[in-house]
Order: sequence, then structure tokens, then C-alpha cells
Amino acid sequence: MPVRRIVIDKADRLYQMPPDVSDFIAPWRKGLLKGRREMTDLASFVWPVGFEPNARFEGDALLPATVRQIASLKEELASWLSRTHGVNIVAEKEILIGGGISSLVYQMALAYVDAGDVAFVPGVGVPLYRACVTACGGEPIPYGISAKSDWTPQSDRLKTRLGRVARLLFLNSPHNPTGSELSVKQMSELAWLAGRQNILVVNDAAYASISTRPPTSLLSVAGGKKIGVEVASFAYQFGLPPLSLGYAAGSREAISGLEKTTRLVHSYIPAFAVELAIEAIRRYPNEHIIEVRNRVARAASEATTLLDLLHLERAGKPSVPYEWAKLERRTPSTNLTRTLLRRFKIAVAPGLSFGENGEGFVRLSLLAGPEAFREAARRIRKSRLIRTREDNA
Repeated sequence: MPVRRIVIDKADRLYQMPPDVSDFIAPWRKGLLKGRREMTDLASFVWPVGFEPNARFEGDALLPATVRQIASLKEELASWLSRTHGVNIVAEKEILIGGGISSLVYQMALAYVDAGDVAFVPGVGVPLYRACVTACGGEPIPYGISAKSDWTPQSDRLKTRLGRVARLLFLNSPHNPTGSELSVKQMSELAWLAGRQNILVVNDAAYASISTRPPTSLLSVAGGKKIGVEVASFAYQFGLPPLSLGYAAGSREAISGLEKTTRLVHSYIPAFAVELAIEAIRRYPNEHIIEVRNRVARAASEATTLLDLLHLERAGKPSVPYEWAKLERRTPSTNLTRTLLRRFKIAVAPGLSFGENGEGFVRLSLLAGPEAFREAARRIRKSRLIRTREDNA
């Protein structure tokens, strides 16, 4: 008799995973896609740089990059880090070329978090860090980030008994979604404290090129390179198309452990991607990253009207491609998210999806472009005009 049903239990860690940002709007978004009007998506991150129309990648260009090509990319990157941040990097031993940031963050957790280990993650931030620690059997412990501290990470927990047993601390500077950055003094203090507590710091510097002024690099402060690693994406850093290509630079001991995980989580790096990355580093800042900066600036200008219409107050800083906005009277962020989707077909990300301290805020993606913000404002104005006419009738 054939078996009609098989019950397969999922691993407990899957039930402990934090929901993704998109999960908070997915239930309502599915039913709206069939309507007449297209949805204006101000919630999603969509990198606006594409491949050149006449670009053709075929033959040997699609083969995996050679050891020599990877070594050349490391040398170019080491030179760029020296010019930009004043960091002396040994390309061969202190840089790893791998997949995207998500892949590199997971590999860091895989290399340095055992079952039951404590790892510090941002109290407000993308769920990626918590998810990676959970996937490796560790215990993610949030450190303080809130409006009271102007969204600056607080190091109080590092000074407790948890700090003495923690293995890893994930940092995100510039911070998604608030745009806060650590100053040289703050970064130096964090590096000193992490060294004292024997904690490896991993800084996700995904949006370091959005601002024309380079943010403080963890590797540039005293002791930063000994206790930390900085990860970044070649696409977001140097204006490439959204290739799954990133790097980790810093402590050679940490890089050595990270290299061992590449045998388990192997990233396919084509030769053409390495060639594009080398060219982009040499031309930095190229026209693509400049256009992204201009697009973000224009969208931020248009966002002012939309924020006023929704009675939202700017609460973030202009170092990331997002608007972090505060709701009136700390209204639940999911309520506004639901209303905008159902009534206007406008998607924004609720602050709750970034942590409990994000409640009462929403995130809007400036990479949607100025046209999307103008369209969102137009829909809200039109709806209000119709309701006013109905009230006067």
C-alpha cells in the first residue's frame, strides 16, 4: 500500500528565525497585485545599476576566475583601502573575495559561532545577523540601539558577564535603516572594549559609498584590524551591477577561519565579474555610484512632500539610501503599512520588522527613485481630494 503522506519535521532553528522585512507586508501585497493600479514599492531594496546594453559576457569570461585574477583583485582592493581609509592591508592574508554580504555574514557566523555561543547583534537592524547566528546554533543577544541614543550602538552589554563569554559582535555602520555612523572616537572605544573582552567584531559596511564623505572604517582605528573584519559588496561599494560578489578585510586570523568555510559554502565568481570589479576600483568613484548618490538625493527631496502628507517626521540620517521616519504618537507601524497598501497600493517597511525599538517608525527606500515618491504623493492627494468632494456633496 503506497504511503499517502510523509511528516517531515523541520529543525527547531527554523522556528527561531526572525521574520524577514518583506514578511510583514507579503500577506497584503499578494492580493493587491491583481488590481488595475501598479503598486508603488517604497519598501524593497532594488539596486538601480544594470549591465551595459552592449555588454556581452561569453566564452572564457563565464569561467570561474583564476587564482591570479583573484590575487589581482585583492591587490587593487588593498591599494584602494590604503588610499581611502589609510589602512595597510596585506592582500594575500587579510582579504577574502567571496559572495555577497549575506553569504559573508553567514560564513563568519559559521566559522566562529558554536552551539550555545553568545553573539551580539543590533537591537534595531536587518534580521540577517540574528538569522545567521541562529542558523549556527548560537544565541543572538541584542545590544541597545534606540531613538534615545540617537540610534548609536550602546556598548553596556559588552561590559557585563555576557561580554566576557560572547564570541562575536555584528556591527552595521552606516546603519540600516537609521543611517547612524560611529565616529572615530566611538569606533576606537568599541575596538578597545572588544579587544579587552576578546570579541571579534564584524562590521557590515554595505552603504559606505552612499555618502560622498567616507565613513569611519573599523580597520582604520587603533586596534581595529586586530579585532575586526569589515565586509562589503563590490556592487554597492563601487557601482557595479548587482552581482553576488563581496569581500571581507581585516584580522588575518579571522580571514583564515573564514577561508575554511568557503569549502562548505562555495561562491561562484566568474572571470568577468572580477574584471568589472578591478576596473570599477580604478575608476572610483565612477559614473554609476555618482548617479546612485544623485538618485538618492533627488528621492530624498521628493520624499519631503510624502512625509508631510503622512504626518511623518524624519528621524534618520542621510548616509544610507533610506528614509527612517517617525509616526505620530508612536502609532503601530504595521497599521500604517497595512493602510498604505490597501488604500493606496504603496508599500513601506514597518519599523517593527527591524526590532522592537523600531516600533513607531517606518522605512522608505530612496532607491525607488524620485518618480516613485511623486507618484505616492499624487495618490494620497487624489484620495483626499475625492473624500473632500464626497463630504461636501
